[in-house]
Amino acid sequence: MQIPSDRTSYGSFALLRELSDNRVKAMIEGLTARTDLTAGSDEQKIADAYRSYMDEARIEALDAEPLKPYLAAIRAADTHDLAAVYMGETQGRIGGSIFGTGITTDQKAPTRYVVSTGQSGLGLPNRDYYLEQRWAEKKVLYQAYVARMLGMIGWENAEQAAADIVAFETRIAEAHWTPIQNRNRDETYNEYTIAQLASEAPGFPWQAYYSAVGVGEVPRLIVRQDTAMPKIAAIYAETPIATIQAWQAFHTTDDAAPRLSRRFADAQWEFRSRDLNGQPMQRPRDKRGITFAEGMLGEAVGRQYVAEYFPAESKAKMEELVANLRIALGNRIRNYSWMSAETRAAAEEKLNKFTVKIGYPNKWRDYSALEVRPDDLFGNAERAGLFQWNYQLNRLNDPVDKTEWGMTPQTVNAYYNSTNNEIVFPAAILQPPFFDPDADPAVNYGGIGGVIGHEIGHGFDDQGSKSDGDGV
Repeated sequence: MQIPSDRTSYGSFALLRELSDNRVKAMIEGLTARTDLTAGSDEQKIADAYRSYMDEARIEALDAEPLKPYLAAIRAADTHDLAAVYMGETQGRIGGSIFGTGITTDQKAPTRYVVSTGQSGLGLPNRDYYLEQRWAEKKVLYQAYVARMLGMIGWENAEQAAADIVAFETRIAEAHWTPIQNRNRDETYNEYTIAQLASEAPGFPWQAYYSAVGVGEVPRLIVRQDTAMPKIAAIYAETPIATIQAWQAFHTTDDAAPRLSRRFADAQWEFRSRDLNGQPMQRPRDKRGITFAEGMLGEAVGRQYVAEYFPAESKAKMEELVANLRIALGNRIRNYSWMSAETRAAAEEKLNKFTVKIGYPNKWRDYSALEVRPDDLFGNAERAGLFQWNYQLNRLNDPVDKTEWGMTPQTVNAYYNSTNNEIVFPAAILQPPFFDPDADPAVNYGGIGGVIGHEIGHGFDDQGSKSDGDGV
């Protein structure tokens, strides 16, 4: 089997993803061709999102124009305090921050949401790319890419600024926890108040940052890499403001590149997809446009996908398969001689409490507040980002929505969520070669049965085993 030139890997999952992508493409192009769509409907928004991505003439005419307000704001943020506030203001918008903040389910009280903060600030995939000799060539290419992007927006002394940015990120990378450390759920759950974090990690204006993010009044938050925070805050305080501004200008441009003119989009693809990941050819623009529309209105696309491609029979047979696999594992747990009676009881209880989600959510996402314009690609992306962040922010004080899905129905994948103690199987993976409602049961147990067992197994692995049957 030959890997297609616009991909970096290929196999059963990739084949199904291609089928799903082609179905979604036909659906969206069908919507785009219609003239009878209701204004403001999800279908109209999907079509307009795709149209905005395919309006190359307007995108080329605008070139870097959409970036100008951002670059002006970055230049105005000429102190460390102002730059930190700007980092907070980029939440849900383009740009970057040396710390990543979000709203997550509280791992020790999974009926509530909590603010979570962790290390961030790198433009390469992880710390190893900055610190290990085997990635030295990629780091050189990255610095050239940073200089290229800064030069394209007319940033002064682009070559020197790029060198300063990479040196700044290298210092941050040295402070970052390793991937192995980040897998430890005990070590990455650290309760703080904003005042405590400011006391232990001076050098960064935490209160101003969190206020700009929109969570400045929260009584508690979770800090993932607690010992990295003081180091990164100190690096921030020691770095000249001109470097921080150049760093923000680059990350803003890099973030926005796919929604800008071809020279920006191509430059990003050449480094991030070709040089970093070995992808020989860029995906065609229409496929990228489908991905963009899906990213904005994923469940709206999914609702139509399910209506066309996921029969009720498939859901019923999947429910039966999952039930039988749970029975089989329960029998094994009861007969494991290496488990203590206490552990065996806890394992059985957890298995019995698994929630199973198949095909699609019972409650669909409401996109009525999202504005989509057919002639405003950059603005559509910006509004979608703010829409998503406000959605997260507005539910901070609400109970956790246990019905929510972390994937769309048209996604070829599956997952286990430890805080909900749930296994989830989107519609798009429930087709050959993994699943066929008309096939002999042995075929399905050998296909999707392996996937079901894999996801159940995550509930008992090095991370899933940290949570009980209620997700605590």
